[in-house]
Amino acid sequence: MKTTTLAALAALGGASAWGQAPQTAEGENAAELPPVIVEATRLDLTAMETPADVQVITRDDIAASGAKDLPDLLAKTVPTLHVSGLGAGNPALRQVSLRGWGENGFGRTLVLVDGERLNNPDMSAPNLAQVNLGAVRKIEILHGPQTVLQGDGASAGVVNIVTDAAADDYGTHGTFEVKGGSWNTIATRASLRGGDEETRSRWWTGGGWEHGDGYRHRTGYDIWNANGGIRQDWENGSFLRASVFYNDSDYELPGGLTRAQWHGHPTQAGLYRDDFYRRTTYGLNMTGSFKVDDANELRLIGTASRRHMKSRTYNYYTVDYDMYSYELTPEWINTADVGGLDNTFILGTTYRYDRLHATMYGTGKSALNRQSMAFFGQDTLNLTDSVALQAGLRYQRGWSENTQLRSPRRADDLFAGEAALLFTPHEDLKTYVKFARFFRSPFLDEYVSLYDPATFAYSSDSMLAPERGWSVDVGAAWTFLDECDFAANAYVTRTKHEVMYDPWYRVNNINYRGDTLREGIDLRLAWERDKVAGLAFACSYVKAEFDGGDYDGKTVPMVPETTVSLNGKVWLWDDCFVFGGYRYQSYMWSVSDFRNNGGYAGDKSMRVPAYGLFHVGVTYAPGCDWLKGWKATFTVDNLFDRNYCEWASYGTSYYPGAGRSYMFTLSYEF
Repeated sequence: MKTTTLAALAALGGASAWGQAPQTAEGENAAELPPVIVEATRLDLTAMETPADVQVITRDDIAASGAKDLPDLLAKTVPTLHVSGLGAGNPALRQVSLRGWGENGFGRTLVLVDGERLNNPDMSAPNLAQVNLGAVRKIEILHGPQTVLQGDGASAGVVNIVTDAAADDYGTHGTFEVKGGSWNTIATRASLRGGDEETRSRWWTGGGWEHGDGYRHRTGYDIWNANGGIRQDWENGSFLRASVFYNDSDYELPGGLTRAQWHGHPTQAGLYRDDFYRRTTYGLNMTGSFKVDDANELRLIGTASRRHMKSRTYNYYTVDYDMYSYELTPEWINTADVGGLDNTFILGTTYRYDRLHATMYGTGKSALNRQSMAFFGQDTLNLTDSVALQAGLRYQRGWSENTQLRSPRRADDLFAGEAALLFTPHEDLKTYVKFARFFRSPFLDEYVSLYDPATFAYSSDSMLAPERGWSVDVGAAWTFLDECDFAANAYVTRTKHEVMYDPWYRVNNINYRGDTLREGIDLRLAWERDKVAGLAFACSYVKAEFDGGDYDGKTVPMVPETTVSLNGKVWLWDDCFVFGGYRYQSYMWSVSDFRNNGGYAGDKSMRVPAYGLFHVGVTYAPGCDWLKGWKATFTVDNLFDRNYCEWASYGTSYYPGAGRSYMFTLSYEF
């Protein structure tokens, strides 16, 4: 068994993408304002009260980033996230993962939008293009397992996206923006929010459209988004919230290239030039919170969504299917003192049902279903003003069915737990240690297929067992000198029965026979002075290896060992600042290259090379009365037109990243 000593602490970027809370228009430090609540905790905790590595990206951070879309924002501001894609700039074909999970790491990082899971029960990645960036109020990234409260899919962490109106903000605000840039990229977005303080009601709405021809041939896309909601509050703290969302993403699939094609002509399409994908999603989210008394609150959370997907791959393989997802979570939150000590206790149950009916090749049909019932509880006890203990448990019973299989049904009993110690000797400093056990159910179409060498064919056999594992985190976050933030986090994660696609076996999907060990360190240091300058440095290191089994000592594919980013901005004058950044990513082994030998090519030089990318931009927001609210931004990504690769399969099929691109954005906010 291999293990190493935890030698350092890992990174929390403070309260914003630059490592601190934004400042007010008058120059007051926002630390003097009420702290930002981390809604993914479900307990109204702040980042300093949460025993985990937490990063919050505010609306001001988004506006100052120059990001084109959500994946672009995450790649530039959250170096601990591995952002990759197949579409050379198409946001609908980009995906995120945390903490050294590889080619299907998106199945271990839970993405939530106002409580709705973007993660699918099948092997399709969450559609990050579903999020209208102009409507986002904040984004929370919680690193490390969050399985106790969030359930399946949160083994590595949670990305929680919030679009509703901020608490006690009843004023009417609106934004409108238009974008234009390289490869015939054009987009428009609008959002509006407001309320009535007398009736304590708030509302919000937003929408957008984006079109692009893509960096490569056959990478064009059209994306439509809309969302909106209402919230009614009462004086005793009770509230009722309802929101709806809609997305239509229609895009071409470019296909992979050989290594020679990628180096020689990266903009060309692959072999299968008529492939496409279309995904339409809509749904409803509702939350009711009812204050029984000062110490007791009952909460009911419900979501319902439908996703219709149609695709063609390899010029002939067609799939047309519908996915319906429902989730209902009643919770009881109690904040009564225990033995004279502050205490917060949450107890809840979750029922979830996913149904997927698919037609393949135009003739074959299948039904995939999963339902689960879970019971969870978590308690946070403040022993003193600076010491808190947190512990939680989750039990989940899951039933899965896939009519394609010889053994079509499976039931599993799953357990998760966590225990944490939080020490905050000062309001601007926290340290913590946390132990967590987690689980993750395989995708419904991630099943065992047996290979028959006599017929050269696979036969669908049975479902895979869930993954199980544990993780230990040690970390700290510190805001000092009112302008500086430092954060650090170190972790060790061990996973058993990890699910992966292995082309070397006579089965395709397997539960790995050994363990998978991941050891990582994240560091972050940031400084910003309003209307002067800002600088943020971050680095992430993860050693992801197989421990035991057939690939003992080998590196997990599609995991960069090192990521480094440096971002800065300088105000030229009060109305204008320039910004820029650099992001470096070390080499990776190609998809499913568990032997680390170049895949089918058997050539170690076929691995995905390391690369570094620069971006620069300028933002001008005139302060004169007759132009107040207008803002113009010009951004250049991949400044030096680096020819790099984001994704590769077996060392034989490469997906280039986008080359140099320009984007001009004009927006108005009132």
